Amino acid sequence: MKARRAKVKCTYDNVDISRDIATFLKSFSVREVLGGEADSAEITLEDREELWQGDWLPERGAIMDIGITVSDWEYEGDNRELPFGKFEVDEITNTGPPNEAKIKLISVPNNTDLRGVERTRAWEQANLSRIVQDIAEGASMQHYYDAPDDPIIDRAEQSEETDLAFLQKICKDAGLALKVTNETIVVFDISKYENADPVMAITKGRDNIASFDCRMTIHNIYRACHVKYKNGSKGELIEYTFTDPHRAKGRTLEVNEKVESIDEAEKLAKKKLHEKNLEEVAVSLGMTGDFALLASNTVMLKGFHVYDGKYIIMRSSHEIGSGYTSKIELRRVIDGY
Repeated sequence: MKARRAKVKCTYDNVDISRDIATFLKSFSVREVLGGEADSAEITLEDREELWQGDWLPERGAIMDIGITVSDWEYEGDNRELPFGKFEVDEITNTGPPNEAKIKLISVPNNTDLRGVERTRAWEQANLSRIVQDIAEGASMQHYYDAPDDPIIDRAEQSEETDLAFLQKICKDAGLALKVTNETIVVFDISKYENADPVMAITKGRDNIASFDCRMTIHNIYRACHVKYKNGSKGELIEYTFTDPHRAKGRTLEVNEKVESIDEAEKLAKKKLHEKNLEEVAVSLGMTGDFALLASNTVMLKGFHVYDGKYIIMRSSHEIGSGYTSKIELRRVIDGY
């Protein structure tokens, strides 16, 4: 059988420079997240001839399209590509001896309206999806709203903050996640991805696990969530408490946010409790490189005793150096809400 291989694929200003990079490559990593922050990448190059300090030095703000290709990976003829999309050159460092160049990239360009301009403006009686659309169009980006609920916001006020910071705030308030990737703004409900079928089972003692780190916490973990809101104009008090059916004891999270009905209060209580308790059980794994280990996918853990169960990948890193490895940060999927 042929030896398995993994390589970096990279285009710079629409020119394929994969072979040029391969000659000098010391390490390559891409870090992608489920939401809340930008994806990032880092390329470290041997620079004995000082090429990356001269004519080969990439311009800050230049765009690279990066990915990983594998050949004969799982079996002979298993040739695939994992594209990560477009990244902007964010930082370049040259160090020595020995001479080395490090290129850091980010998925949200700094020179766009989304991250580079602070604004003050407001929306009145606007759906969240409408605000996302307005901001995406203003930044000349695509948008994708992937959530069952589209709340109407009475007044959304952006005050001397970037579009990205503002979007992150209003999405979090709505119990939704935000991701900017490949020139697209994506707003989504994490629970949709939690409910998806696992892409694989990872069994301790059988699969190629290089390292593991499992953690449980009781800090900021709650048994119930109590939503209470009094409508000033109507004088109506709306209250709802949702209790996790799997917890016998624990604290109650108090939430005072606008709701129009008991149904809205129930949805809000479940979302807020889910948001808090998602951090209760966390596992980090280092494994042989696998294209399926991507943020938003779910996996089943087996052979980890009390940590067995279904998990969602919150962050993943794909790295090429002496070989191809994947590192993932997992949170246990919450059952029932």
